Amino acid sequence: MSSPHESEAVISNALRASGLVDRQALEQARAYVQQHGGPLSDALLRLNLVKEQDFLRTFAEVYSTRFVRSDKLRTLKIDDALLERVGVRSAERLRMCPIRLDEATGELQVVVAVPLSSTLEPELRQSVGARSITVFIATSGAVAALIRKSFYRDESGFAQLTANGAGPQLPSKASETDESELEAPPPVEPTRTQSPAETGQDEVEAPAGVREGKTVMVNLNALADHATLATLRRENARYRIAQEFHRRVTLERNLEAMVDRILSVLFELLPAEGAAIWLTTGQFASKSKDGSKQVQVPRAVYEQALNSEHGLLTHNALVDERFDRSASVMVRGVQSCMAVPLRTRNGPVGVLYVESISMSAAFSDEDLPILDSVGTQAAILLDNAALLAKVRQEVERRSQLSRFLSAAAVDEVLSGRLNVKMEGVAAEVTVLFADLRGFTTLSASMPPEEVVRFLNQFFQEAVDAVEKHHGIVDKFIGDCVMALWGAPVPREGDARSACRAAVDLVERASRVRVAGRPLEIGVGVHTGPAVVGALGSRQRMDYTAIGATVNLAARLCGIAGPNEVLVTSDTLMRAGPGVVTEAREAVTLKGIDTPVVPYAVRSIVQPLQLSQVSERGPAGPPRRA
Repeated sequence: MSSPHESEAVISNALRASGLVDRQALEQARAYVQQHGGPLSDALLRLNLVKEQDFLRTFAEVYSTRFVRSDKLRTLKIDDALLERVGVRSAERLRMCPIRLDEATGELQVVVAVPLSSTLEPELRQSVGARSITVFIATSGAVAALIRKSFYRDESGFAQLTANGAGPQLPSKASETDESELEAPPPVEPTRTQSPAETGQDEVEAPAGVREGKTVMVNLNALADHATLATLRRENARYRIAQEFHRRVTLERNLEAMVDRILSVLFELLPAEGAAIWLTTGQFASKSKDGSKQVQVPRAVYEQALNSEHGLLTHNALVDERFDRSASVMVRGVQSCMAVPLRTRNGPVGVLYVESISMSAAFSDEDLPILDSVGTQAAILLDNAALLAKVRQEVERRSQLSRFLSAAAVDEVLSGRLNVKMEGVAAEVTVLFADLRGFTTLSASMPPEEVVRFLNQFFQEAVDAVEKHHGIVDKFIGDCVMALWGAPVPREGDARSACRAAVDLVERASRVRVAGRPLEIGVGVHTGPAVVGALGSRQRMDYTAIGATVNLAARLCGIAGPNEVLVTSDTLMRAGPGVVTEAREAVTLKGIDTPVVPYAVRSIVQPLQLSQVSERGPAGPPRRA
């Protein structure tokens, strides 16, 4: 009898590697299959040894695609014209059902049971004319039920599905017959062909003369048709190639390592002496089997392969009329080569190429579909890897920008609607410094973890106050906070916003209790010119401001009393009316050439209150018109 179907190894290895099942659970499922028949995946789901969601997520990751649960498939309505273009025989043989075809983009969406056939995409592209295939993974029972519902208008399949996505209960396994006999199972739905995973045997087309409506399984050991047997073996080889490719390549996340792994696998699958990937972006990677030289893809081969449907094969490129004695072919002395396009949902992105310099006819017509199958999977993986790299780059940039921009401003920058110059530029900024009063005394008498706790509370209040009033927190220096307004994005009223944030921060700090007492802080604010930009080294860069303006704000903070906000006249002039202050004596500050008059901020009056004050005059009720 034939050996167990390859899908059992695919299913069990993937589930064990993901930690969803152990050896005991697999043995229990195999015992169920021995008694009742059916695929291993169905037994695992029926016995609730693995949940449908976890099962599908695992294989969606293995095949770098998406999944859909059985309860979602029940509600699908599929266009009859699409069903006719695919055909029920192809659907049953490939264990898939088409669900949608976008005529504009040529994208075909299909639901497929695992494991995927290596010929799935090439066949569908040829039969439907699709330019790209989007695959959704589902359980074998759910796919079978969808095929019955869509092609045969039979709703019973979904009615017999278990809540966990397992297919209908199968009868006990029939007694074995002699290997030389043909097995004829009971009649099933019209043209329904049992899959290899359901029967445990390799499948062949029913011989001529067999009445439609029955499925005939042929014992391969007794089969005399060697051509058919050879075809089945090739299909089996392609299937194993697809699984091996996934096993060795799909888990690689680094793009360079993934490309190198793809090229290495090609030497094991094909009699190639050199292999290369050439992307339309100009990126190029190659590998020779002996590692001695770089492989160059002839321009004529690249251009023809990029625009071809399933690639090209030449047994001797030196005399092939398609290349018309191309200089790139002649110089390299390419004899036999194959190349296939790498296609994604957005179109061709490059070419996968293998060659033999020493031997003509090194590749056969049967090798091209193998390379095309690998190229299809490689294109998906490379596209996903590039997308992942782009996402990581955006996450990293978002993280950097979030350090000094609000979330809304970060979105504006990433969308391209707002340009932030990271290089040093001159700008007028308002700088705020705030630090704790009596911190040294407090920290000396407290456990370290308590010091960190109240510092973090203070810093959080500082961040909230600054961001509420449209500023950015530049840095934390010990127990001190530095904040900026006017860079990287200047706003109208930056100086007034900084004054509001300073008053707000004093109030917020008082809410933080240390040893039963509220925190006390001093704040200094100054407005003036500064140099702003990303400063630091390659390992670490900070967006900050430097110059005399920053120094003056820090000095004001240093002389501010507990819960006092000191600002300069430059800030007051730009803050507008309503900032109620009290002038102090002029002071000489370290590093500042001229004496400075600080102003202690008492309150900030709202514009509406200002209007009311002017209407009322210095005292008394509002004046009548």
